[in-house]
Amino acid sequence: MSLRTRLLLTSGALLPTLLSAQVLPSNPQPAPSQTAPASSSGGGGQQQKKSSLLGDALPFMDLGGENVAWDGKVWNVTNNRMFQARLEKYLASPEANTPEDQAYRDVLEQISKLLSPGHNGGNPSLPQAVALLPEAAQYRIDAKLCDSLANAIYGVWLAQKNVTSLRQTNSAMSERVRGETFQARHSTATGSASGSAPRPAGGGNNQQAAQSQTLQTFATAKYIASIAELEARMKANELAMGTSQLTAKAEFQALIIQFALQRRFEHVVLACRFYRHIFSDPSGILSLKEGSDAEKMFASTLGTSPTISGLDAFANEAIRDVDEAVQAFDNLLERGDLASGSKRISEAFMVGEYLPRVRRVPMQKKLMVLDFTRDYNQLISAMEMKDYTLAEQLVTKLMKLAKDFDYSKPKAMIETARTVSDMHLNKAKVSAMQGDQKGSAEALTEATMIWPTNPKLREFTNMIGSNADVKTQAALDLDRLISQRNFRQIYNDQGRYLAAVMDDPQRQESLKKVLTDMGRVNFSIAAATNLAQSSNLAGAWETMERTYSEFPDDPEVSRLRSDFSIKATEFVGALQKAKQHEDRRQTGSALAWYLKAKTQYPPSEFAREGINRQVGKLNATDLGANP
Repeated sequence: MSLRTRLLLTSGALLPTLLSAQVLPSNPQPAPSQTAPASSSGGGGQQQKKSSLLGDALPFMDLGGENVAWDGKVWNVTNNRMFQARLEKYLASPEANTPEDQAYRDVLEQISKLLSPGHNGGNPSLPQAVALLPEAAQYRIDAKLCDSLANAIYGVWLAQKNVTSLRQTNSAMSERVRGETFQARHSTATGSASGSAPRPAGGGNNQQAAQSQTLQTFATAKYIASIAELEARMKANELAMGTSQLTAKAEFQALIIQFALQRRFEHVVLACRFYRHIFSDPSGILSLKEGSDAEKMFASTLGTSPTISGLDAFANEAIRDVDEAVQAFDNLLERGDLASGSKRISEAFMVGEYLPRVRRVPMQKKLMVLDFTRDYNQLISAMEMKDYTLAEQLVTKLMKLAKDFDYSKPKAMIETARTVSDMHLNKAKVSAMQGDQKGSAEALTEATMIWPTNPKLREFTNMIGSNADVKTQAALDLDRLISQRNFRQIYNDQGRYLAAVMDDPQRQESLKKVLTDMGRVNFSIAAATNLAQSSNLAGAWETMERTYSEFPDDPEVSRLRSDFSIKATEFVGALQKAKQHEDRRQTGSALAWYLKAKTQYPPSEFAREGINRQVGKLNATDLGANP
């Protein structure tokens, strides 16, 4: 398995989780009809769960088709809506080639040099390197990650300081133990000497000797109890020292793993270098649960057990591989291979979104990829909606843009649809000429289902109109438009169809429903337009979003929804992130995003409903925990 394949496996599988705090299931679930019963334990009958450091499981990626199986569903990484949105944002952003970006890279390079074993004749400067971390954290692209690294180092130093203090305390208590031991031995020796002396005659002297012996015994027991207490405290301090060191090391390793999962490879390298200077850990093995999904993922990706040195080497190799991918992208664009170049820059972005070589791709080249990807995605949508007229235009356009564009599949589908649709239209013509209205309508419906936008459909309806009365023609047009779900055209020409269905109760009900629905749609459009004119873009988008959920096929609704989503980007983004966290059952994160959306637009019904749902889940959880 090549490094790029391993990188795509890690990045493609974890990209959705980098925006959240949850990792996806590891093994694809079978179809519902093939799902086996959950295994149960012998006594309790409860389903067994597999736990790991990063969640219950990790995703499974099909490297051949760039597909990821997640929670029983299979989706294409490069054709995923979230990935497309992030990629489009990157392609539409100017290159990060500003003096500020260069200054940030210079600071990271200076930190790396200060930590290098060869710095200043083999004397790395850890304090100077740590002092530069807050400076690097001030740059926007850093996202305060260097600040997090500095805080982690500070936490380690506090733990080490605590260990030193505990060692001094133990040393002082050791001196006290030696003193108490001496006192106990001296007391015992004194008691033995007094007990062996000859006893004088008389009962009074015997009673005094017994009392003296008792007092000496109590003193000895006191010294022994004090020694036991001191030794117990020393053991507790030793345990606290070990726990403090292990906790600090585990927290630092967790931060390195977090950087790796976030694809912040420059920070992974710096954190690994800091780790070597701070901890005297010759093995550098990560504290992952043996056999867990996290341990397996890193082992399969790095090719060995996860260690600090392995992560360091892996991050450096990832940086090199991204550099090569961007170089390949440049070479492909020079050849005019825009299709392959788009894939290469998508792979480089997926792996190293924050690396300088990716951020510094010229804006002109990124816009070329953006135009190509938009047309390509529109081609996919046109093929899905069976708009082969538009698809044929897009294929021709893409063939001119990219000489390596593979047009064989869409061309074959378009030609097949054209042939089969024309066959059904010819059958409809023959049936109409023979007076078989039912057969003609069935054949026309079949032709419409195969290619709803076939230009010959209009020719056929015109021919029918010349051979039949206007009423029959209008009824056929109504059936055709309903089968195409072109309700807006029916609404615009409703007078014609109302007259055509006066004696047809079934068509009357269909037309009545269409007109009622379109009335609601137009009312929502008018309301959204008024809100937009009042600068209430969030309210306008929310109105269109509710309408779109009921009438996704209306072109005007789709257009306004898209326009308002662009103009109210922050509000829409907050709701989308809240819904993503809610779908993953991350109630706290979902509630936070819904609250943020409500802050941006207080009257939002979507935000209010989301908040109520999350609060209900939290209350249900509390009731379940405290019945």
